[in-house]
Amino acid sequence: MSIHYANLGTITIASGASGASTAISKYLDDAKTVSVWAPAAVTGTITLQVSFDGGTTYADLTSGGSDVTLAAANMVTITDPGFNALRVSSGSTETDTRTWTVAKTFLVS
Repeated sequence: MSIHYANLGTITIASGASGASTAISKYLDDAKTVSVWAPAAVTGTITLQVSFDGGTTYADLTSGGSDVTLAAANMVTITDPGFNALRVSSGSTETDTRTWTVAKTFLVS
């Protein structure tokens, strides 16, 4: 088996908004890891949100009882994700359009 990498696209929060206008909801079923790269600047505290029903209902992703947050110009990697959709949410209205890049690793036999 070998590990492969795939870019899954981007998640965007528009200027003046606090919730993502886009989500990643395809190609997560075989992901070994999912990585999210933050833009160089953000206004609010960014929380990762996940869905188990294809993007109808979202909940904050937690680890050890705390919300998983993502600071500006940082990356977070989720190992063995158990969700089928991912988006971001800001604790404040973003002052500019912000874009996060999402990628995965997966196994090929």
